[in-house]
Amino acid sequence: MPEPDPARSRSAVLDQLRYLIDEIAALRQISPRLNESQITNTDRGLSVKQCYGAIITRDRNKILPALKNISGRKITPKASSVDWNSIPMKDILVQVESARRSVIEVAENLSSEAWSQQITEGEDVFQFLLTASQQDTDTLRTVAERLYRTW
Repeated sequence: MPEPDPARSRSAVLDQLRYLIDEIAALRQISPRLNESQITNTDRGLSVKQCYGAIITRDRNKILPALKNISGRKITPKASSVDWNSIPMKDILVQVESARRSVIEVAENLSSEAWSQQITEGEDVFQFLLTASQQDTDTLRTVAERLYRTW
């Protein structure tokens, strides 16, 4: 079996991270038809708004600082507590897209050597970002289930 091509693997994980941006574009089309109770209900866990807020928080306070630290641009995450349910959905979608574009931009500019550096215990950059994309998948599934139940 041939060795995996690191450049193709990096490209694939970046494409997976970009998928969230495509999902946001699709949600923008239907979000004006959603009523507030559909996107703020917390009866079964996080609301739709809170799910997207969790992605924003993870991108801004975990992923982006870790990537910038690897690239030599140290930043300290800002501790914040945000009431995502009080923020208009259109603003949340803008923030999700902005945070993710920042992550992708920094990751795209990492050297190939940086991608193999340890970023967390047991994870190099590739594994770290792959985990993030898997978390996106779980979050998007949760959002879809919540919206489906209320539609």
